Amino acid sequence: MRKLFGYWRKDERGVSGIEFALLLPLLLALLLGTVTIFDLFRTAQSAEKSTFSVGDMISRHTSVDTSLLNEMITFVEKTVSLSDKARMRVSSISKKSGKLNLDWSKVVGNTAITLDTLTYDLVPDIAEGDSVILTETYMPYRAFVAGFGFDHFTFNNKAVHRPRFVGKIAFQ
Repeated sequence: MRKLFGYWRKDERGVSGIEFALLLPLLLALLLGTVTIFDLFRTAQSAEKSTFSVGDMISRHTSVDTSLLNEMITFVEKTVSLSDKARMRVSSISKKSGKLNLDWSKVVGNTAITLDTLTYDLVPDIAEGDSVILTETYMPYRAFVAGFGFDHFTFNNKAVHRPRFVGKIAFQ
């Protein structure tokens, strides 16, 4: 019996296969986690850029209507790979008598996504009588691989732009 046990102790064939089998789940989890985090950051960058682009495009108009906002939400959804439809709120904010006032605010897109309360904390200090356009997008995201703690959440991006060709953009 001792000879047989001693033979097995010295025989190292298959050890690397057993080590690989033990490490494979850890290596796969590391690989899938890395791919998921890369996808998260890539999508977050695309979401931020599309929000900025929409605000910039709207700032070049003299008036806005619902059909233009629907075109903008379609642009967002085609630019960013999302798990569902996005939602967008565009607001015109002006300064009168030293206070910020909401001129108009319109929402388009997925009604299942709840919006944050509209606040003026992102609005920079603007001159009396001047206005800005606040663009907010809400984009649902589903992780590439579930189980890493961030399976589903919503990107919420905001951008502020000054109208390019008029003092205030009107809503029709």
